[in-house]
Amino acid sequence: MYRPTILILILVMAGLPVPTGLLAQSRPSSTSAGIASFDNKPTSHPAPILGTDMSFASTPSPLIDGWMDKKAGDEMAAAFRSAGLKSLRFSSHGLYSPRGPEATTQVKAENKLTNQYEWFPFDAYVDYIAAHEFTTIVGVNVEEGPEVARPSVQKFIDRGLKSRIVAIELSNEPWLNYRPWLPEDYAARAADIIENLTSLGLKFAIPLTAGTDNNTPTKLSDNEWCTLMLRALSTRIDLKQRSDIYGVVHLYSRGMRGASIDAFNKVVKPFAPNLRYLITEFNIRLGLEGNPHLTNKYAMEFARKLADVMSRPEVVAMYTHSVPFHSVLYWSNGRRFVTVVGGRDEKLTGDALTRGWHLTPTGRVYELYSRLAWNGEVINYHGGDNQSYWAVKSSDRLIVTFINDTTKAVNKTLAGTNVPIIAPARSIVCVDPSGKQLERLALPY
Repeated sequence: MYRPTILILILVMAGLPVPTGLLAQSRPSSTSAGIASFDNKPTSHPAPILGTDMSFASTPSPLIDGWMDKKAGDEMAAAFRSAGLKSLRFSSHGLYSPRGPEATTQVKAENKLTNQYEWFPFDAYVDYIAAHEFTTIVGVNVEEGPEVARPSVQKFIDRGLKSRIVAIELSNEPWLNYRPWLPEDYAARAADIIENLTSLGLKFAIPLTAGTDNNTPTKLSDNEWCTLMLRALSTRIDLKQRSDIYGVVHLYSRGMRGASIDAFNKVVKPFAPNLRYLITEFNIRLGLEGNPHLTNKYAMEFARKLADVMSRPEVVAMYTHSVPFHSVLYWSNGRRFVTVVGGRDEKLTGDALTRGWHLTPTGRVYELYSRLAWNGEVINYHGGDNQSYWAVKSSDRLIVTFINDTTKAVNKTLAGTNVPIIAPARSIVCVDPSGKQLERLALPY
């Protein structure tokens, strides 16, 4: 006669449901040991908030439609919530000015950008945040100065939305700007805004870069650009004493891993030892030719690499790049236009092409992470190439999540704990300390 655990494994590998009674037989009678083993970790930290960056500067733009039209906005908000989005990044990116179309044309020319889109009033975005339960990063152009930044932020404050502002982000990737931005010039403009807006009681976010490549328009390496910028900024802003300033990090491709934070720490900590990070753009690829983000294989890799970064206590929030084009969501006009890389894709058929917003496999991962797997205090993380697990304490319960990105089902007790895990191949499983399954996301490929 099969033992309960062996029988469960056979059922899982065969893709058959496991009777609740059988699960109960396979669990330890007490969950206290499992809880204690995780709680022995001396410190914990809040899991990062998950959100998205937004690309609006092309035509047609479902984002602008959603900000300008209430019905479209409500539909967009529902789609965002279905992907687990809690926060939105609005970045002026050197291609938008809240002052109007003429000022926007001027800003684009200054930054040598050619994006074509229909200008919209910034109030439309403020109204959207007011109508829906999202927090937001407010990105401003430092070249427009505090004269433009302050009124933009004041619009949120006047609407009673101050608590919704995560931070005021001071321009986007200035080291790659073809103005070009010299680090000292950028630092002076950023300091102008920080000094002028500090009285508002909000947080600021300064862009950071790290690396030894010198492919920037200034011909400085990333490390050099960032060091010179921070040194110049520190002459006016006491970064060692300020607690209201975040660092902005972008992670792509090989950089999308927890260890990348160490590279930033090495450059940043001498100037700002207590600085924490907002990752306002990230993806596991630099380019997305062929739309791999529409596949389960990509979603499993995304899940593993995202978890590794989320485990770092320095990370406050993460914003995937970039709705609606290659991210957790895409949009279709129901005919030929689809906001995936290269437009329509053979992987999209039937309902996947109907008009409106659609969740991608990565969106399903994001939703599970935001709602359950990374929602609370992180008290343990064990990384691995194809398998990883962690524990999060949410309210009065402990949630253990296990990623099994292999071709074989898993039935084992997690190392260093008494938590039993049963996980089919290519799945993400959330359990309580007794091993009782709370939720499972299957991503076969």
